[in-house]
Amino acid sequence: MSAGTPQFVEASDSAREVRDLYKTIAALRETVEKMRVERDQIAQQTLANSHQEIAQLRATAAALRESLESERGDKQRQIQEAVRAANDEIKQLKAVIAAIRESLEKARS
Repeated sequence: MSAGTPQFVEASDSAREVRDLYKTIAALRETVEKMRVERDQIAQQTLANSHQEIAQLRATAAALRESLESERGDKQRQIQEAVRAANDEIKQLKAVIAAIRESLEKARS
């Protein structure tokens, strides 16, 4: 049998095809692995972004809650001050009324 016989050519073609298939499989495995790594990186980045957003939202909620509590305290102090001022005015007016009554009684007598 010579080197150019069809049987040898078929074996050589088959070996080349097997080699090409192995190369294709290796390239596909590499592509799959790269995609897996990329997917994992995207998932980790998305998770990190989510955690960061959650932290920001919690901080915002805490700041708003603190602001609301402060505003409530301010309003409560304003109400108490207004009540105190009104009570002081009532006392002063009662004192004025009592003084006027006393003057009128003295004037009548």
